[in-house]
Amino acid sequence: MKSFWKEIKNEKRPVVIYGTGDAAEKLFNMLKKRGIRTMAFSSSSTFLRDRSFLSYKVLSLERVEEIFGDDIVLLLAFGSHDKAVIDHIVSLSREYDLYMPDLLRDEEDEAFTDETLRKESKRIEWAYSLLSDSFSRDVFSSTLEYRMTGRIEPLMKVGREEEENWDLLELKKEDIFLDGGAYNGDTVSLFIQKSGGYNEIYAFEPSSLSFRRLNEKYGGKEGINLINAALGEKDGEVSFSLGHGRGNKVEKGGGTRVRSIDSILEGRRVDVIKLDIEGEEENALEGAKETIKKYRPRILLSCYHKNDDYWRLLEKVWEIRDDYKVYMRKNISLPNWDTYYVLK
Repeated sequence: MKSFWKEIKNEKRPVVIYGTGDAAEKLFNMLKKRGIRTMAFSSSSTFLRDRSFLSYKVLSLERVEEIFGDDIVLLLAFGSHDKAVIDHIVSLSREYDLYMPDLLRDEEDEAFTDETLRKESKRIEWAYSLLSDSFSRDVFSSTLEYRMTGRIEPLMKVGREEEENWDLLELKKEDIFLDGGAYNGDTVSLFIQKSGGYNEIYAFEPSSLSFRRLNEKYGGKEGINLINAALGEKDGEVSFSLGHGRGNKVEKGGGTRVRSIDSILEGRRVDVIKLDIEGEEENALEGAKETIKKYRPRILLSCYHKNDDYWRLLEKVWEIRDDYKVYMRKNISLPNWDTYYVLK
């Protein structure tokens, strides 16, 4: 399996980035660091409007072909859950040599390569060995293949509707649900729909804007506890920066309240925990240690925010309890967003 980040160093064809957002800037800088020159930025005609980006004039793909010919390497620097956008990306992959590079980096600022696979092979093999069905193993292998190669085809093979994750949790109306990263209430709604009701719900959302929407939908409803705070290892404060949609970021500093699950529950039962909290999942698991030990809740655990989530998050759970069945699912999206472990 060829590593994108090693292969691109040897590329002689013009390299063109398709997209002009934060991910495009990150990709541009990662290429520059490796001595790879970006020849142009491109975008769909909807977003052109005579724009410039990073001192480049943003070109249509038609104009790119006029300048460089059609034998280019097209690097996508955006993602989507939208079917029409995904269909457009697939159509581009039929016209061009297209990659959607994985932009996650480790603590040493290195991207995911065959070096990562060699270095972490035992931990990766251990995580893979825990998977409880063949489709989970397909998801694990295919998403790793994407992260190595930057190709979208492995992701297209394993994407499924979001409801499949929740079906695996076998929800019941008597369940107590804790939603870490409740956003605007969409997953609270999905839980209620799938379970046919609820016993009690704790919904955590640190963004004031999203929390306001969550409160508009569920504020004042009996048995639904809304907490405007981030989840973490212990109670305190962090700095919290807003991204697009769910793309928020927790950083060191103050200003946003942090609560641990153990602190909130104070020994009370919870049956289902969902954690999709922008890379803070490991800290939240540490802060739920006593709850997990005592009640063994089913857990829906996002594992796509950090370079080593696939193995480190399972290692964290196994430090607490080692008697879970582990499943892995990926929602329909590009790139490697919305990949989850289901622990039950």
